[in-house]
Amino acid sequence: MRVAALFSPNAGSNDKFHDIGNILTRIFKNHEVFTGKENFGEHYLPEATTAKGNVPEDYRSSIAYMVLSLLSYDPDMFICVGGDGLAAYVADTLITNGSSVPIVGIAGGTANVGPIIAINPDELELFEPEKLSFLTIGAIHIKNGNKHIAYAFNDVVIGNTFLGTINGETTNISAKDLLENNKKTAVTPSSNITVDGFGITNNGEDIKFSIKNPAQIVVSPLEVDRFYGRAITGALCYSAYSPHKAAMGLFEEVIVKMADSSSYSERFTKVEHLLFGPGDLVSITGLSEDGQIVIDGNPYLREHETVTFEYEPNLIKVAKPPIK
Repeated sequence: MRVAALFSPNAGSNDKFHDIGNILTRIFKNHEVFTGKENFGEHYLPEATTAKGNVPEDYRSSIAYMVLSLLSYDPDMFICVGGDGLAAYVADTLITNGSSVPIVGIAGGTANVGPIIAINPDELELFEPEKLSFLTIGAIHIKNGNKHIAYAFNDVVIGNTFLGTINGETTNISAKDLLENNKKTAVTPSSNITVDGFGITNNGEDIKFSIKNPAQIVVSPLEVDRFYGRAITGALCYSAYSPHKAAMGLFEEVIVKMADSSSYSERFTKVEHLLFGPGDLVSITGLSEDGQIVIDGNPYLREHETVTFEYEPNLIKVAKPPIK
């Protein structure tokens, strides 16, 4: 088997990467392994073949460059060690370049909750690459104006912050400060993400909603039937066996943030859900300067007024290793 392995140089749990690398070296000792330069993998897999070339300084561009460099070795499997953000970047590059190589995600980031992250480091010793099963999953395709932004496998959050790590602590980080100044700044999530004229359409038709100034907007794929029959989830309980495999939520409170576990224990939080499926094009307009785009934990600056969301099924194969 030919295996490509890419490590996230900015992951929240990279203190475990040497241990992960040692285990992967043992597991794949009879296979061909290819990895990225320096802290993209070379530091953790010294016996692997290292991809050549000059890595761009921009983080997202460097991930795309490493993925394409590793694809040149024609791997049978692509392992990414990091969080949901790295997994989303890798998957986006594979999809947009027409690759069908399956992904195995090993948890090593700030948040590790998306469908690509298949295995935790403490389970890695039990990983048997010859016994992999595969699942083809879809995602939300996000555009700003007519420009492709990314695919979301876990969620898209409209807000001014994303969850990240500063000095080993997970906190709310300013999206704009990171993207404009390459600086991690801890800030309080803003609840003023819309302006007058905020609106939502589905296939060009205006959608009515009652939360006129949502504090946060979240859009997610719904491919796992964990919602089935659970009326407490509202309209999401219909998603398991319907063609609607995505949803948008308007929230009266900021939900995606670092918060005390008791923050929401004594009050109701209003939420509205809109289900949509393949072929639907959901658009939002009227976002404020704090209405930036965070996709699977990766922040993107909004350059145009309109943000569109389209669910696309069967985009990429995700490997699911059996754990004994």
